[in-house]
Amino acid sequence: MIKLKDVAKKAKVSEATASLVLNRKKGVSAATRERVLSTVQALGYTPNNIARGLATRRTRSIGLVVTDIENPFFGSVTRFVDEFILARGCTLILSVSNDEPELEEKIISFFIGRRVEGVIIVPAISRRTNLSYFKDLDRHKIPYVFVTTYYPGVEADCVMTDLKKGSYQLARYLIGLGHRDVVFLASHDRTVPVSSLRIEGVQRAFTEAGIPVDGVRVVECDKANFSCGYAMTQVALEERKPDAIIGVNDIVALGAERAVRDKGYSIPGDISVCGYDDVIFSRISEVPLTTVRQDVKLLCRKAVDVLFGRIADAHTRKRIQKIVPELVIRQSTGPCRKRGKSERKGTT
Repeated sequence: MIKLKDVAKKAKVSEATASLVLNRKKGVSAATRERVLSTVQALGYTPNNIARGLATRRTRSIGLVVTDIENPFFGSVTRFVDEFILARGCTLILSVSNDEPELEEKIISFFIGRRVEGVIIVPAISRRTNLSYFKDLDRHKIPYVFVTTYYPGVEADCVMTDLKKGSYQLARYLIGLGHRDVVFLASHDRTVPVSSLRIEGVQRAFTEAGIPVDGVRVVECDKANFSCGYAMTQVALEERKPDAIIGVNDIVALGAERAVRDKGYSIPGDISVCGYDDVIFSRISEVPLTTVRQDVKLLCRKAVDVLFGRIADAHTRKRIQKIVPELVIRQSTGPCRKRGKSERKGTT
């Protein structure tokens, strides 16, 4: 069995220093702390959490709130957060908000009652004015970190992909293919960051290319899922056939693909379709989906690092960290048939 003294020896520190790191005490440099934690993970050291909890009154548990466990993107978030939490000698308590702020509030209250030592939150994609339950976390001195997006007006750490940049890259690519009439399938509240930042990125690309932004039709989906993506694409197609459709995420975009094909249109010959996230289904769908990749593992690692840094020192400056997105081009997008090469402008 790996013991604390083995960790200390491998990390070239004293047992006292290793203990300070594992108990998240001050007085250890960032470099030493990282070396000890890396050694813990490499050796597979597991502290005696029961004995430690009795001695320190700590639960060694971290709460995670995700919005939709059926979306494989959030399944990946759960998997990686759990992996990195376990490497820190803690256990994960998972709960699902179903994108309902009222349920999210109850979950936070539950976590407080369970005396978790920190919380990682994927915010519900709904705007709400009552966010006082985050002050409850502050009152109980429980640190929390937002991941993938944030609530405007709540001062907290956040680790997220640069959503605006990703959509900007995607829109520039579509413009380069000649697309001018684009449907953007947003969440039911287009003002929340998860939608607004993506919309702003698309509009910026249109403006820079000298194309009127009214060429971007924003269609709101009650739920950011396959069924709603399918239904709202049918509604958009009844109005007029667009050049391209962008989903707020891959699952919505896959619903759009199905609706386009059910209407008798070809992809990408008649309509190009693209999404955001790069979930596994986007690669194996009938028409593999052009999308924007979010590095989920990196997002989760940084979120866990930020949370444990906040646990160790509650007075550090809170900030938003943005991960660089990656445009992934597949078979669901192609040149617009309405326009010849001379009418196409913009680059990847």
